[in-house]
Amino acid sequence: MKASLPKAMFAAAALCLALPLHAADLLAEVRARLASTPVTQGEFQQTRHLARIGKPLVSNGRFLLVRDLGVIWENVAPIAQTMRLTKNEILQTDGAGTSVRLSADREPVVGVISGILLGVLAGEFEALAQGFDHDGKVEGDKWRLDFRPRDAKLGRLIEAISLRGARDIEQVEIRSAAGDVTRIAFRAQTHAGEVSAETRKRFE
Repeated sequence: MKASLPKAMFAAAALCLALPLHAADLLAEVRARLASTPVTQGEFQQTRHLARIGKPLVSNGRFLLVRDLGVIWENVAPIAQTMRLTKNEILQTDGAGTSVRLSADREPVVGVISGILLGVLAGEFEALAQGFDHDGKVEGDKWRLDFRPRDAKLGRLIEAISLRGARDIEQVEIRSAAGDVTRIAFRAQTHAGEVSAETRKRFE
C-alpha cells in the first residue's frame, strides 16, 4: 500500500438465489460469515488506476491484521515499503528504513482514514456504516457490500467502497472522488486464535 492510498483513501443471472435482507440485517449476516479470529494474515495484489495515468500501477505484498491493535501492510514489489496502521497513527517506512509518522492528534484526517481502513480490513462493518450508506447482497456463500459516504467532506475524498468475499474479505475496491480506483485482491489468508508476543511487539 503506497502513501497515496490513505488519501484516497477506500451478476443478474442468479438473482433468484440472492438472500433479501434489510440493511442492518445484511451487515450482521456478512459479519457472521467472516472468520473472527484475533489474527489474520495473507498476501495481496493491489492495482491502482489513476485518472491521469493510462497504465495501471500494480504492487504485491503481504499483510498482518491483529484485531484491537491494527494492520501491518508490507509492500514487497515493485518497491519495498511497510505501513503500520493503528487507530491513532499511520507509520510508513521505506526500504532504506526512513519513516514517516502521521498522528491523529496533529492531523485529525488520519484518524478518520485509519478508522475507515481498519473497518474495511477487519470487517467492522457496523462501525463503518455509521458514516456510510450501504447496500449489497448475499448469494450462496458469497457476499458483496457497497458503501457511500454520507458526509460531504468525506465525499470529497472517497466516492465509494465496495467489498466482496466469503469466509474472508477477498476484494476491496476504493473509488476516489478524483476518479482514481484502487482494487486490492487478497489470497492465501490464514488465521490464528492467539496473538504472540512477537506479533504484539511489531505494534509497539
